[in-house]
Amino acid sequence: MAVTRTWKVYGVEGHRQRESFCDSQKYDFSENGKVRILEILNSDQTGTNDYSIVRITRQTAEECQEELDGQLSDGIFGNSRFGKIEEII
Repeated sequence: MAVTRTWKVYGVEGHRQRESFCDSQKYDFSENGKVRILEILNSDQTGTNDYSIVRITRQTAEECQEELDGQLSDGIFGNSRFGKIEEII
């Protein structure tokens, strides 16, 4: 059974989130029975450039967190400076 977790990723304090200016995207990297789905909601859907919403679906909650950490360091947000990260529950 897959788990989905969702976060708001804000720009560094006093700045807008660079990624939020891009079009929203959904990627499905699932294969061999392992779920790996990333969805990024940007200003075209959120109406703001203050943050992007990241929805990650993986096998476990821990894998979701690991995926987010990877996306922040060298994935979707690799070229962005991010600030506060807030999980949406």
